[in-house]
Amino acid sequence: MFNFITKFAHKSEIRESKDEILIGEIVRAMGRQGYPSIAYQAHDDRQRVRFYAHKDPLLHSIYITLDRKTGSGMISAALIGSKATLQISAEIKNLLTDPDDLVNMFKTDLANMFKVPVIGGIKLNHEMNSVFASVTKIIEIDNYVLKGDAGTQGLMDIISQTVSELREKLKPYKRA
Repeated sequence: MFNFITKFAHKSEIRESKDEILIGEIVRAMGRQGYPSIAYQAHDDRQRVRFYAHKDPLLHSIYITLDRKTGSGMISAALIGSKATLQISAEIKNLLTDPDDLVNMFKTDLANMFKVPVIGGIKLNHEMNSVFASVTKIIEIDNYVLKGDAGTQGLMDIISQTVSELREKLKPYKRA
């Protein structure tokens, strides 16, 4: 009887901590791509990690936020699965010296006020000397957790493809 309870508790702990396991896989995948992690924020079902893009000539930082939506309980995991939103943001740094930069920043902010965010759509945002491009994707955590190298490779593919898309959107905003 004690063995049964121990196995049940262990499965429950693994199910509840899949998002933390996935964050560990993300940190490992980003480290392999040359982006060391420099900041962490953790809440109950939401984790955010900042990666420094020191070898990238365009990007300054990459932020990855994992927000778990379903699958922390046994019933919801069985019915719906373990769904999460993965928000990836890329940041470039500029020194504001040109008045045209302020005008472009104002135009982008006005466009963002009237834009309805769509999942999978890239959104641009200015914050004084930083320009951010962000995209949100819905993922199934079980596709990447406890899958070995296949799960890690799938995660690396999604992240590198998304960072490339964000980089292309940010290129026109980079100043020397």
